[in-house]
Amino acid sequence: MHSAQARDKIFKSWSGISEITIIKEVATKGEHIEYCIEYWARKRNLTPAEYRHYFYDVVQAYVQRLLSERLVLKAENVIRNVDRDVKCFFYQYACECQNADLSDFVLDHLRCRYSQLYAEEEPILQYYWTLVQQLRECSSLLDKYKAQLPRVHIEALMTLPETTMQRLLVELYFLNENDQLLTELNKDIVWQHLVNTQDNDKLRCWFLFNDTSKKQVGTTPLEQAYATWKIEPTMYEYALDNLKDPCEPIRNYFARAGFIFANDSGDMTTLLRRLCTMCCLSENQDMLSKQPLTRHIIERGHYTLLLLHCVPVEALEQLVGENDPLLELIIDLKSHSLTERTGFETLSKSVQTYLEQTHNAVESIEEHPLLIFYDFLCHEPSIAALESFLSSSNLSRVPYLKSLMLRFDHGPSQMPSLPTPHELFFKFKNINFASLASAAGVGEIASFSNTRLCQRYARKTQLNYTHYLKQHRSAYAVYYFLIEQLQLYGQITRTQLFHVCETVTELALQHAGDKDLVAHCVACCEMLGFDTQHLRRLLLLQKLLSSSTEHSSYAESFSRWDNALLEQLKAKPMQFPLEGYQALMGLAARNTQGCWPAALLQHYAAENDWWHLLVLLQYFDLPLAELKRHLDHFKYSTMGVHLLRALSYDFGSERQHRRARRSDGQTNSSQETITNTSQSSSQDANFQLLQSSASHSTCCLLTQAAQQDLFAIILCSSNNLPDERITEIGRFLELMQGTGPQSTCLNLLKQCVKQQLPILAVLAATVSSQNVDWCWLVWLSVSTGKWSNLLRESSKLNSELEFVWSVIRGAVSGGHVNALLHSFNIFQQNCNFVPLCRFLQLTAHQQDFSDTAIAELRLFFFCWSMDAVTLPLCPLLPRKQLMQRCIGLLLMQLQLNFDCILQQQKFLECICRSDVGDICDLLDFCLLHKAFGVSASWMDKLSINFELLVRHDSPEYMRLVDALTEAKAYSEAVQLVTMLQLPVCDIISLKWVTEYDAGVLHPYAIYEKEIEDYALPPAILVNFFLHAAGQENAACLRKYELLQSALNVIKQHHLFPNESFDRDQIEYDMVLCYLNLPDDMAQLASIYHSEYFEQIMMQERCVLYKSFVELKELAGIDDLSISVASKATLTPSMEQRLEMLLNMLLDKGDIVEALRLQELFEFRPNDLRFIVFSMALAEGVTSIFNLSTKERQLLAEIEKGAYSKFNRLTLNQSLLARCSSDLSDSCSTLEFEEIPPKEKQQTLDTLLGIGSKLKHGVELGKRIVLAYRAAMYLDKEYLDVLRTKDVSVLLKSAAEEDCLQRLMVVSDIHISTRLTEKEIAEAIALELTTCIVRPRFYIFHANQQPRNAPRNADLWGYNIDRDFHLFLELTPNTTILGQQLLDYCDALKAYRRYQDNKPYEESEAFQHLSEIITRYGLPASVASNTSTTAGAGSSLLPQVLSNKKHNQIYVELLIKAHHCFVHECSMEGIANVLHRAKALNTLLKKAKSWSLIVRMLIGIARYREMFYCFDALIENEEFECLLGQFDEGQKCGLRQAIISYLREYNPKNSKELLRLAALHFLMYKELAEMWEQEARDVLNKVRSLSELAAGPPLESSKAQLIKLKCSTEVQALLQQALENYTHATENYLLDNKLMQAQQSVAKAELVAMQIDLCNKALEKRSHNVAQLCVSVISVKTRDEFRELANSELSVAQTLILSRAYSYDINWSEALLSQFVLLQKQNFLNDYQYHQRINDDVIEQVVKGYVLYTQNNVSNAKHQESLSQLVELIQSVTLKYRLASILDLKSIVLSLINSSVVHYLRDTNFGRHESHNVADM
Repeated sequence: MHSAQARDKIFKSWSGISEITIIKEVATKGEHIEYCIEYWARKRNLTPAEYRHYFYDVVQAYVQRLLSERLVLKAENVIRNVDRDVKCFFYQYACECQNADLSDFVLDHLRCRYSQLYAEEEPILQYYWTLVQQLRECSSLLDKYKAQLPRVHIEALMTLPETTMQRLLVELYFLNENDQLLTELNKDIVWQHLVNTQDNDKLRCWFLFNDTSKKQVGTTPLEQAYATWKIEPTMYEYALDNLKDPCEPIRNYFARAGFIFANDSGDMTTLLRRLCTMCCLSENQDMLSKQPLTRHIIERGHYTLLLLHCVPVEALEQLVGENDPLLELIIDLKSHSLTERTGFETLSKSVQTYLEQTHNAVESIEEHPLLIFYDFLCHEPSIAALESFLSSSNLSRVPYLKSLMLRFDHGPSQMPSLPTPHELFFKFKNINFASLASAAGVGEIASFSNTRLCQRYARKTQLNYTHYLKQHRSAYAVYYFLIEQLQLYGQITRTQLFHVCETVTELALQHAGDKDLVAHCVACCEMLGFDTQHLRRLLLLQKLLSSSTEHSSYAESFSRWDNALLEQLKAKPMQFPLEGYQALMGLAARNTQGCWPAALLQHYAAENDWWHLLVLLQYFDLPLAELKRHLDHFKYSTMGVHLLRALSYDFGSERQHRRARRSDGQTNSSQETITNTSQSSSQDANFQLLQSSASHSTCCLLTQAAQQDLFAIILCSSNNLPDERITEIGRFLELMQGTGPQSTCLNLLKQCVKQQLPILAVLAATVSSQNVDWCWLVWLSVSTGKWSNLLRESSKLNSELEFVWSVIRGAVSGGHVNALLHSFNIFQQNCNFVPLCRFLQLTAHQQDFSDTAIAELRLFFFCWSMDAVTLPLCPLLPRKQLMQRCIGLLLMQLQLNFDCILQQQKFLECICRSDVGDICDLLDFCLLHKAFGVSASWMDKLSINFELLVRHDSPEYMRLVDALTEAKAYSEAVQLVTMLQLPVCDIISLKWVTEYDAGVLHPYAIYEKEIEDYALPPAILVNFFLHAAGQENAACLRKYELLQSALNVIKQHHLFPNESFDRDQIEYDMVLCYLNLPDDMAQLASIYHSEYFEQIMMQERCVLYKSFVELKELAGIDDLSISVASKATLTPSMEQRLEMLLNMLLDKGDIVEALRLQELFEFRPNDLRFIVFSMALAEGVTSIFNLSTKERQLLAEIEKGAYSKFNRLTLNQSLLARCSSDLSDSCSTLEFEEIPPKEKQQTLDTLLGIGSKLKHGVELGKRIVLAYRAAMYLDKEYLDVLRTKDVSVLLKSAAEEDCLQRLMVVSDIHISTRLTEKEIAEAIALELTTCIVRPRFYIFHANQQPRNAPRNADLWGYNIDRDFHLFLELTPNTTILGQQLLDYCDALKAYRRYQDNKPYEESEAFQHLSEIITRYGLPASVASNTSTTAGAGSSLLPQVLSNKKHNQIYVELLIKAHHCFVHECSMEGIANVLHRAKALNTLLKKAKSWSLIVRMLIGIARYREMFYCFDALIENEEFECLLGQFDEGQKCGLRQAIISYLREYNPKNSKELLRLAALHFLMYKELAEMWEQEARDVLNKVRSLSELAAGPPLESSKAQLIKLKCSTEVQALLQQALENYTHATENYLLDNKLMQAQQSVAKAELVAMQIDLCNKALEKRSHNVAQLCVSVISVKTRDEFRELANSELSVAQTLILSRAYSYDINWSEALLSQFVLLQKQNFLNDYQYHQRINDDVIEQVVKGYVLYTQNNVSNAKHQESLSQLVELIQSVTLKYRLASILDLKSIVLSLINSSVVHYLRDTNFGRHESHNVADM
């Protein structure tokens, strides 16, 4: 429970702190690391294991930063706190670091911190670093091992499990093929990898190079590794389980090894084929014996295979039956041997039995040649029996004997017959019996024992010494050889003996298996005087390693023995094969080529087993070149290099000494060497081992001891004289130097001094105990070699005390602290001075600075404090004197007995840790330690006497400081002086000057840091810069920078005024130097700024808050100390440069420095003059009448309003002008206020004019002008506005007070105070939010509820809804303003959660919103009463922000934010607003806040993106909410959006909604279109219900007419369509769409005509008969229209139809069709009533009729109708012509008889001539 509470408390304390900060804190302190991981893992929704990796990543970055800052100790502490390995991390960082100095620094820290351990682990770290580099290049491998290795670094690799690491190495090797990894691979893991990856090629390669029978030599390291990696049975078993579908060669190799894959286990044919392919049947007999091989062979009839050894006899016996002679024969053949007689006889009987059982005829069996042959072999062979056997007739059936003669040399020429015995002997034994018989003579038998034949043909052989050796008679063989040689030559030479030994050696090697023969051969060589060690070693190796020398060279055998010994060592690691390896090394030592066994050395090198390697090198005296050859085989190459360096250090002298000893011990003659036996060889080896293990110092001691006869000295010194007790030093020296007889003790002491044998002093102490102290003194002085020095200084030493301390100091100074300790251990064991001696011995000899040494020193101090420390021969010294002498010993030890500075520092640290300073004030060892650490490298060079550093105020320290200063070791001198608490000013100053003289000038920050670090007066730095500047040339950039640096020091440390230097003169010289600089250097020079500008104006955005008088005071113009006489004359170029400098200062806003320079050089450019005058004019110090004539001319040229940069077109319009055209509440009553005075307006115009002329210092001019204008409109003093730094105060004044141009004033305040875009946006966003939130908290009484929702409050007198564009113009970056408003939206959500007591996230916007709600959320009456009730302790909370208020505020903020984003086309911001609006729409829908949805929709006005608002309103039947009272701009967009939505999405009741919207928005056109569409829908319904085809037309040229089935239902529908077209017409007329109205009227007439036709048809309806009428509403083509006009419709109806379909009427066709052809007489009257008939129409009718008559018959009625038409023609000529064509005689005669056209009588009328219509 307590742990949980502590954890929660820790978690709570971490709230509000960043994650990185917490991680750094816990890692630095080493506390609560697990809590930190748990805390942030929970917050990030991660598991602790996943977050732990991120935690380590952050810590790693933190530690790397610490290392980059060289904070190694802190970094080491952090690493240890998080349980990471320091060495791994530091080493990897050093390898990855790009900074070489930093990398070396980290590595040096590791070497110093972990000297011994790091030296051992550095090769390991280097190896793992190479692995890290290789792994980083293999991304696929990292992805595979992501779980085991989430981060790749050295420590992660070192902590991997061995199996995982091996798998990683194997996969890395096969990816990178880095041969250096090959030695680290485990063959089992490599095998598993190849099997898992199904790499048959590499497996096959492994089998190939592992096959010893083929002796394949690998070319690559991997192939060579294959040759050395023996495939184990476990590897085969793993492959059987995991290898899928291996290739055939691999299956064969597995079969050879006795392992069968599962799919081959039951197939004996395949198994036999694989074994036969690999020639390994005999090797796999055991495996085959377990398989059903016997039955398989018998079933397939391969009986010859049953004779193989792999077929067991037991299996055959199990399968043999009762009558199976063949298997019985095979069993006998396998059970008996043919080489033995009994076995052959048994087999012969078996064959006979088999033949008897397989042949029916007995005769044929008895004559069987095989039986005869077996019978012959069973008897004693002879030539006669062989000849009888060959003459047997049965052998002729043997094929071999038949073909034998053909294979004889003379066989082919003769007829094939059986050979004779003599021919067989000649063929196979090369014995010619014919020649032998002729040579033997008559009657003699030709045999091998014939004497004559032997004399003639036998080779004469005489026995020699080798034959006796073979008979194991070595002594006689030597004797025989010597006798024979003396008989033949009379002498025996060394060469003859050598040849004999060579022959005997070859004989021994040829018969190495015959132990007796080999022993006699060795004995023979030894008796002849030759060394047989080499031979015996060779034979020993053959015996131990069972190696045959047949068909192999000596080098091959040597290598094979070497590898065999290595295999023995691997098989039994605890048993080194010393005997065999010693023999092998002996052979190698005799090799003149210097070839040494390498396998074992390489093995130890690869294992980094340097100890065994060192033993072999020392034991067998191997050369260093052999070690050098194996450096590449070391796993860590640096280890081999170090071993080689260590051995080569003292290798020469050691080897010479060893060889000298060996030569002394091996002075035997050659004869003695020859007679050595194996036992002597073994003893020699043991002696060599003893020699190699002995040290060089021991040899020296033995040599010295051998020069003196110690026992003789003791005997000569012994007597019976009594001992004298010596009490004075003088008496002791007198006795030691006297020549008279002395006691035994004194004699031994004298001999001790004389012979320099300290042991005699020990003997003297054992003889007499009276003078033990003097024995101690002699022993110590002799051991340290200081006796002679003591004798020389005896005259100076007045007492035993000084004498003893002289001896002790001599021992310590000479480094004989070991002897000093031994002297006390031998003679003064109980002396309390021993702990100090032991401390000196531990630190000097053993370099032991641990707690053990500290304990000894503390023990000595304890005894000293108890006054228990006494020395022999010395009285008890006072504490202070004793301590002073002991401190001298410690200082002497420090100065003389250490080889390096590091040991000296450790020694001092050890003394400091012993707390010697707490008990002794004679020497501050801690100070000495620090001083030594600072100046350790200079101690030896400066010859500092440590004994003089006993006190803090010792002059030796000052001498050391002076020496360091003279040696220019300033950093050490400064550190030392600081520790000594001495002034450091002189050293630092001298250091700066020295460095500057050497050409080194540091950056200004470094000098400042040194002043701060050492608390130096800044005047030193100023003087240094002035001194350095005095050394430079006049026109030099460095001089300018130095003077500028001096001024910076003065400015930064406020050193003005100062008596030691003149700031004004320095500044004048600096600027003068700048004016003289070349142009290229001047561009590189930095500008000097005033203190006011850098320390105040830069902090205040370079905004001017000072008046001109204050600026002059800051510039110090009245206090300048530069005289006119000392000023230089400026050249034109210098004046131009000075003007540029002043302009730059004005542009940057440094008016103070500009005023100083213009006063120093009495030079003022126009821009500076204008700015100064502007400030004076604005402050009222001067007026425009004080301008010079030239300045007035400049101002006179300024046009009114020329300075447009100060004005904004949208913000500077007069509010009075806006009031005249704007009747909203945003207008105030300012029109009655008094305008600014004319003087101020004139001053403002002048300032604007001056500002428009400024080219430099524009920002300063803008500040003056805008501040003056703001003050004028605010009716405030200019200086009050100028000095007000709080912008909110000015803005509040502008908001609360009535002023003209309020927005311009706000803009001027923003610009003049240089507010950033974000600050302006934040301020305006706060004001807008206040205006939105404040109206929601107006308090009403119960009877004063507002009728409408409260509108937003005004801001600065402007309506934020209507005049929002002005606020957008006021904001430089409206995107930021929009984002700020969205932040208030988020704050609004957080406030809602805050009210509901839910977790929320605080922000700056949340704080502002809370303040607004708190300010305006209380009733006025309650707010006034809070002050009276405050004493009671009651606190009133603001009104609760309800959901409705929350939504209202949120919607308004969204709308305003959208306007801001639209103003700058910020698509990201618009998308953000739309996303929020969509989410808000869901909430408003649930809250049924339909008016807010409409407000949000219309306010954002992105209707298409917000169609979901329409969905919400329509789904909830709140569509009427969209039909409220809106502005014209809003109404237009909303109207189009409603129409688009209803038409595209077509929701339920869309027509009614559309009609409702159209009526509301007076959309007459849309209403008319709706009525038209409904009318069309009705007509379509009529067509679908009542239209019928009228049948095919009578003529093909006529179109088919559509008939309409008339009914009351059709009438009702047509009446409805008529009404719809009528409504459409009315709406078109209301919308002034006359064309659409006419079209709608035409459609209405058409429908009315259809109704009329239907009504007429219904009037004619009879019972049970459906009436049809022509359908005029279904006309689709012009042909249909013509058909109706020509046949069905009257003239009026045709006109209606024409207007409805916009087809032109061909009246000539209509008249011809209806009036002429159809004989509708009233058609002509109707036509004349509606249309005006003309001659052209009648002419066209006549033409049509003429064409008609070409295919049809004319009749009288037609003529009568045509005559009526012709009578209507006005043209007499045309009438006459047409009447003539139509043969209308009555008309023609009337025309002829008429007097009007009398000339017609001359025509050809009546002659019956044909007339062509085309000619008409």
